[in-house]
Amino acid sequence: MSASHRSGRRSVIHVSSAHRVSDGRITRKEAASLLRGGYKVTILALKRAEGAELPADLEYIEYDLPSSRAHRFLVRLPWLIWFCVRKRYDVYHVHDPELILLGLVLRLLGRRVVYDAHEAYAMVILDRDWIPRLVRPLFSRIWRSCEAFLANNASLTVIAHDTLEEQFEKARIVVVRNFPIPSDFHLSNSTAMADRPPVVIYHGDLTRQRGLFSMVEAMARLEGVADAELHLAGSLSEADEAELRRHDGAGRSKYLGWLSGAALAHELDQARAGLVLLHPTNNYLKIRPNKLYEYMAAGLPVIASDFPHWREVVEPYRCGILVDPLDAEEIAKAIRYLLDNPQEAAEMGRRGRMAVVELFNWQQEEDELIRAYSSMWSRA
Repeated sequence: MSASHRSGRRSVIHVSSAHRVSDGRITRKEAASLLRGGYKVTILALKRAEGAELPADLEYIEYDLPSSRAHRFLVRLPWLIWFCVRKRYDVYHVHDPELILLGLVLRLLGRRVVYDAHEAYAMVILDRDWIPRLVRPLFSRIWRSCEAFLANNASLTVIAHDTLEEQFEKARIVVVRNFPIPSDFHLSNSTAMADRPPVVIYHGDLTRQRGLFSMVEAMARLEGVADAELHLAGSLSEADEAELRRHDGAGRSKYLGWLSGAALAHELDQARAGLVLLHPTNNYLKIRPNKLYEYMAAGLPVIASDFPHWREVVEPYRCGILVDPLDAEEIAKAIRYLLDNPQEAAEMGRRGRMAVVELFNWQQEEDELIRAYSSMWSRA
């Protein structure tokens, strides 16, 4: 008997092999929104991050992180296929590139499948260091074809960035952008910008491609700016942490580890600017990162990579400074400017937050997602 028959509600299972059950887009946004829309929702994904607070009334099936990339593909993927084939849900909402195979198996069995493309994965392949450079273009073309095949046969394809629409022009698609929930990042009694310590912050995965060492190197060039610090929150590999310590700016950089939602909101409230200095990879040139909007939601001015697609947000709303993410001196100059001009920094932050409250927020995306789900039954 299916979960929907037992509960009287249509049932949805979100399936991920790469994300945790505490993932913001999957759980805090999509799953919680579908729950409010009247669905019974289960999340099958990696174990939650330590200290993560999860929405009530959702069901969670958690499993251990894979021991290696090979284990993820050769052991975990077959297990996920076996699990989903055995369990009956009204909708299987799949989230990761390797789950294309799962989606196709479920479609062959006549199940309703939603494919969720978080990134421009064909572009991501071109940037993967572990794939030999000479074969990346071939793998990217093969991937694009496989992904399009699933999207064309899925009940619905959800894309997180409107720039992906051209890739899925023959599919039933809905754009559900990964905009923030404004209240998650802003304290009601926020600290005045001029009263904050001279701190700039980055939160998210900490890697070279995401600007880790560019940010640290920029801090080394802030001579004359007393007590300035860079706070780094998120996941950091042991190898990158060891390399970070060897940089001149390490003394001005503080690694905070992974932060819960409340702890992150507090750290953002004590910062003067949010850094989002992703490098010009094939993927980042095509999509806008969610943390850009999260800093704006927190009322922080942004110091962001000067890419054309990002410029379309930062310039019209005058919410930050655009820089070359590979130029540590230019980054340092932007940091110094915002630290020296707290009133202007506060105005940038205010304009950015207003843009999120009025336009770039999850509520409108929730409505779009629920309408798209409803359409799957109206087409039947």
